[in-house]
Amino acid sequence: MRKARKGASVFFLTVGMVGAFLPDLFAAEWVSDSGVSVSTGDYGTGEDTTVTQLSQTFKRRGQTGEVGLVIPYLFRDGGGVTAGETARAGGGAIPEEASGVGDLQLKGKYDWIEETDSRPGVDLGGRIKFPTASDDKGLGTGRFDVGFGPEFLKRFGSLITFGDLQLVFRDRPSGSTIKSTRLDYSVGVGYPLTERFTGYASLEGGTKSSSGSEVPLELVFSGGYKATDRLRVNGFLLAGLTDGSPDFGGGTSVTVSF
Repeated sequence: MRKARKGASVFFLTVGMVGAFLPDLFAAEWVSDSGVSVSTGDYGTGEDTTVTQLSQTFKRRGQTGEVGLVIPYLFRDGGGVTAGETARAGGGAIPEEASGVGDLQLKGKYDWIEETDSRPGVDLGGRIKFPTASDDKGLGTGRFDVGFGPEFLKRFGSLITFGDLQLVFRDRPSGSTIKSTRLDYSVGVGYPLTERFTGYASLEGGTKSSSGSEVPLELVFSGGYKATDRLRVNGFLLAGLTDGSPDFGGGTSVTVSF
């Protein structure tokens, strides 16, 4: 029964994400984002785990929102934690080193409330994580995750303020200490430092990912350089403030629209 409810949730969220985007499907543009990131930390285990991720995202973006697929490939060095989690997915041993396809994610966003001088813009975002990563290799949990929530944006002159909340429901593996629900959040500001480069600073966190772990909290500095109207280069650096987050990390990506 539980698996049936989880399957129904995944199905209806998928239909909703795609359905909300259908009105302007043919007026949309394609967006490709190719990136690499590295994060490392001991997450309170006393053993460092480094995760390198290569990712390719394909999005269809229109006037009322966007929908896209994220395809990651992971390299994990260190057996302290499962990639992307602060606990071993099944509670057992995992190899010290592993690599392979990560969990595919279907992401969508619907532009719900337009920003005005007196109110922020509000988008409704959702995502489905498919269990394509190997839990035996410690690259994922081997279960579905479903998340959704609002995203906010408000400009004050050149200053950009933003934030988001996402409630995540997780199909917890048997015997695992991973939490079945989690609330993630972020809040930050951005400012155009030049005509083409905008810098951002944000605080990102959430509730505990697993029993016995600390809440994740990290400070992120990022930026985007608009090389042309259709080409953008992005980068970020992060510093973990608790053992629920990696000690540090960084990455870069190239976004092309066509």
